[in-house]
Amino acid sequence: MRRVWAGIGQAVESAAIAAVGLVVCALAVLAVWGFDQGFGGDPLLQWRLAADTWLLGHGVDIGISLGRDAVVAVGIEEAGRSFVLSLGAWGIGFITFWLHWRSGRRLASLPLIDTAIAVVLGTAATAVIGLLVGSSAQHSSAAPNLAHAAILPALVALLGMVAAVVAVHGHDWLAAIARSLTIEDQWLRPVRAAIRAGFGGAIGVLGIGALLVAVGLFLRFTEALLMLESLGVTPVGVVVMFLLQLALAPIAVVWGASWAIGPGFMIGTGSSISPLGTDLGPVPAMPLLAAIDPSAQPWMAVVVALPVLAAVLVGVLARQSLLAGSEARPVHWWELAIAAVGGGVLAGALLGIAAMLATGAAGPGRLETTGPDAVLVAAWGALEIGIGLLIGMIAGGRSAGALAGGFAVPLAAEREGSTIREFFGFGRGDDAPEPDVDAQETEVIEPLPAEQPAEETQPVVSVSTEDQTSTQAVEPVAEDAAGDDREAEADRSPR
Repeated sequence: MRRVWAGIGQAVESAAIAAVGLVVCALAVLAVWGFDQGFGGDPLLQWRLAADTWLLGHGVDIGISLGRDAVVAVGIEEAGRSFVLSLGAWGIGFITFWLHWRSGRRLASLPLIDTAIAVVLGTAATAVIGLLVGSSAQHSSAAPNLAHAAILPALVALLGMVAAVVAVHGHDWLAAIARSLTIEDQWLRPVRAAIRAGFGGAIGVLGIGALLVAVGLFLRFTEALLMLESLGVTPVGVVVMFLLQLALAPIAVVWGASWAIGPGFMIGTGSSISPLGTDLGPVPAMPLLAAIDPSAQPWMAVVVALPVLAAVLVGVLARQSLLAGSEARPVHWWELAIAAVGGGVLAGALLGIAAMLATGAAGPGRLETTGPDAVLVAAWGALEIGIGLLIGMIAGGRSAGALAGGFAVPLAAEREGSTIREFFGFGRGDDAPEPDVDAQETEVIEPLPAEQPAEETQPVVSVSTEDQTSTQAVEPVAEDAAGDDREAEADRSPR
């Protein structure tokens, strides 16, 4: 019964989370409807606008058929043709993901079966809400894809809860796997470094994309204001437009990262925006797009070096932590190569997935092709980040060493370990090396005879304070223990 109530509670909470996103979208639409239109017109149209916005925020495709009225209003023949709007406003979907992440952290405290039931029912509740919202927003002019409406919001909720539960129980689960499966230590270190360096490199490149978007808006702030004024929006419309830009911010960040990598992106068929050249046609009147410089400057080619520099920094950090070694357990050149190549491939794959999510149709006609080429972004990202990681790992050593002919590079000490738990960084292999006091005491005490008094062993332990000297201190004590006992008895005998 407890499991049933836990599942029902999560289902109600997931439905409430979906309602939160819908309310945010509805409030923005109602503000424009009330202040700018005086609550005139069809109220169902306002609901459909809010529902379509929420669904777009979760990647749902929406079929648009505006008809001849749109051709008269816009003056473009292509506006009267049917098209699919598929460019997701992922800022809205982030609300669903984050709130379900918080729910997942709470569910992680329950037994595993209870957690699984709650996650399944929460996902199902989100799917039902998405299907109901998509069904209620069906219209001849705008019709959301019902299959997408049921699957994609539920998938976002599922990812949020599962990611939170794994983050809480990852240590225990990896420890259980480690009891039945191990990895050779010679492969453990470079593969683990490749995984972490790949994630770090991808995050670094996305951070560069966000920085470039912010710099572009700052430098072209006047153009953004002029574009906003051309829309003729009211003060309330300005606030709504700002919220819309926030919803599109994740896409802008990915576009900025694609531009920094080199392939760039498109806003319409035949266009190209990259550091090496810009061929920009008509674009939608979105203030966020004012960050794009219509003419490529020669200095922009230098921007391509930023992802490499970010990868170099990640490589240095990985070299001085995950790839730190010692004279007893050195780092070889092939370990650096595996970590750099593997990290570059993983980072390229992650950036390619992000580029795929940031690509879609933003309007009719030529705008049906908008966003970066995911394959080119993945390929160039893997190449640039891989080179940067290799440079950083070679240059990030704490001490000099040869890398040619199979020579090892001695660096800082690293603890032994080869289990799956340590492979993912949850074991003690990533912790700072523990002092060797316990090992030294064991080496000192074990060779001593059992009958030797404890007070006589204390001076021996206190003397062995330096590495690799404790064994030498033990041997003479063990050999002369009997002689010392005889001398002590002679001293205590009456004279």
